[in-house]
Amino acid sequence: MTFYQKLERKLGKYAIPDLMKYICVIYVVGFIIQMFNPLLYYYYLDLDPEAILHGHIWRIVTFLFYPPSTSPIWMVIAVFVYYSLGSTLERLWGTFKYNFFYFTGVLMLVVTSLLFYIVTGIPLQLYPTYMTFSIFLAYALTFPDSVFYLYFFIPIKAQWLAIAEVVLYLFIFISTPDFSTKVAIALSLLNVALFFFLTNQRPKNNNVFHINDFR
Repeated sequence: MTFYQKLERKLGKYAIPDLMKYICVIYVVGFIIQMFNPLLYYYYLDLDPEAILHGHIWRIVTFLFYPPSTSPIWMVIAVFVYYSLGSTLERLWGTFKYNFFYFTGVLMLVVTSLLFYIVTGIPLQLYPTYMTFSIFLAYALTFPDSVFYLYFFIPIKAQWLAIAEVVLYLFIFISTPDFSTKVAIALSLLNVALFFFLTNQRPKNNNVFHINDFR
């Protein structure tokens, strides 16, 4: 039995069905907060490791209220697209597997932020932006031949959009002077790679990567 299978056996009953529905509600609430009082998020809700270690435990969850866009039009599109992608992945993978993918990304951000502060004394401000984007990357790895319409009329296969996304990630990683952004990008890519590695393991001597298991 693999590590992932052991986790699923022990924690599967705690998985949240239709997780993407709740995530999208969080996005909408976060968008409303950003629209009417953006400082509320940064003062009381973001992933501030110093504040967490001084009792603001709720920030471990509330930092997820960071919306994928601050534009009303793109926010509507983002919620629709991410709900569709996430729900499709959950139906194909199963409830626990999708929960595992999403919450592993959350855990990576939280643990990295806290450990970095404990070791260096420097607060590392991490946001879930790139973790949210990685939902599409996971979808593209699962359905590489599915077609998206860029700007609503240019058909492009998911695999090419995924390649473009990774290239953009790498460009931002190299060019940005912001260390927090570099860490957030690295964690989002690591989460996708770790997820597919762990969930495609074979017991004992048959440890072979099979992306077709996700189709």
